[in-house]
Amino acid sequence: MNDLFSKLLPTLRRKIAFAIFLVLFTGGNAFIFFAHKTGFGMLERQARLKAHTVAELLEGVLEHLMLEGKSHRLKQTLEAVTNSSDIKDACILKPDGTVSLSAKTGEENIKIPLDQFRKKGSTLGEMYMSARENDSLYEYVIIPIAKKPECWNCHQQLEPQRGFFAIKISMDDLRAVALQHRSINIVMSILMFTGLGGIIYLALSVLVIKPIKRLHSYIRKIEGGVKQLENGEKIDFPLLPESKTVDEIADLCRDINNLVRRLNESNKKLIEVHRIQLEQADRLATTGEMAASIAHEIKNPLAGVLGALQVFDSKIPSEDSRKEILSEMMMQLERINRAVSDLLSYARPLPPQFEAVNLHDLIQKTTPLFSHQLNGTSITIDYHEPDEQLTVYADCKQLQQVLWNVMLNSIQAMDQSGTLFVRTSKENGSIRLVISDSGRGMPVEVLSQVFKPFFTTKHKGTGLGMTITKYIVEQHQGSITVSSELGKGTIITILLPQFQNP
Repeated sequence: MNDLFSKLLPTLRRKIAFAIFLVLFTGGNAFIFFAHKTGFGMLERQARLKAHTVAELLEGVLEHLMLEGKSHRLKQTLEAVTNSSDIKDACILKPDGTVSLSAKTGEENIKIPLDQFRKKGSTLGEMYMSARENDSLYEYVIIPIAKKPECWNCHQQLEPQRGFFAIKISMDDLRAVALQHRSINIVMSILMFTGLGGIIYLALSVLVIKPIKRLHSYIRKIEGGVKQLENGEKIDFPLLPESKTVDEIADLCRDINNLVRRLNESNKKLIEVHRIQLEQADRLATTGEMAASIAHEIKNPLAGVLGALQVFDSKIPSEDSRKEILSEMMMQLERINRAVSDLLSYARPLPPQFEAVNLHDLIQKTTPLFSHQLNGTSITIDYHEPDEQLTVYADCKQLQQVLWNVMLNSIQAMDQSGTLFVRTSKENGSIRLVISDSGRGMPVEVLSQVFKPFFTTKHKGTGLGMTITKYIVEQHQGSITVSSELGKGTIITILLPQFQNP
């Protein structure tokens, strides 16, 4: 229903026109109906008043003729009354409603059903009834004939009244006048309500629709300016001309201007912030390139030194005290090598080379690499082979780097004791990897910065491990989430699709 209404009345102008038409049409019809009803009622009351007056006159004449002994002139009197075009019949009724004497010959002894008449409250005993006969409308008015003391000479019955006067009035002329009055009302209503509707429509068009169209045009101009703003151009949005009036449209214009002023101010601030950020980004990019070059230059001689130390270590007997010094030197050089590798991975990330990787085999190959970190601690790694083979298309080296970074953080968070849990499962075409520890956990303010570059709470490390991990997972179209609670440990959940979209 709403869709049909929107199609028929797509614009505010049409909706206003339809609303005005609906209100005026309903109001016009109601006005015509009540005007016709009240007008016809007034004419009807006038006809009854006329009949009442005639009946009272007849009652006086009847009383005079009866007291003078001239009852033979009653019919002639009734006939004289019916000479009027409005009064079609006049008759005298007995108390039971039987016609005793009528102006029309042959109407005597006909019984009129008095129980069908309605009583008129303003006059005691008076009754009336409307009836249609031969496509003509008539109104019957019945007035009781009271029994006075002078009547006891001839009428010895004990009834309180001698009978009724009945007047039959034609309502056709009145109906014609009412119809003519209704036609005039219809024409006048059409002219009046049409003119009123036109005035209201013009007033709303000037006072409402025209300002709204101006606002719509202004908003389109603002939209064009926003496109320029998106292209990096500096622009000040123009203001609407403000009216001195205090109506709702003027208030809306003022509110829009206030909003545009704030938008212009924010635009200036954003341009300044953007300029500063571009300068910082340029400096960071330059620094990153320099750091990557330096790291690359460090990595080659570092590998040579580490290799030489390994040769020396292999030739020194195990009981030689110098062997411990060489072991410590090699461990520190490996730390430098990992830091340089992290820096290169962050500065020059390589796209993943996808292949089928057995996740169970990869975990089994990775866990022994932590023997040095676990040496001298009571930390255990709890991992069980899954019931089904879990194969995922991924870059094997990058995925192993993800495992290394996450598991190393968990081991370092457990302070020499605890359990590192590794669990894998299949879930709706994806592989879920959950790594949790029983370490000290993280507060909320630290948890929100886990993936930020160079952020770390440890006295050693680059703060790039989790940043690189998140980048690798997202490159594999996966997701990584971290939840932690102080004193209870941390849970890291990695979700990877089994197959990569092309």
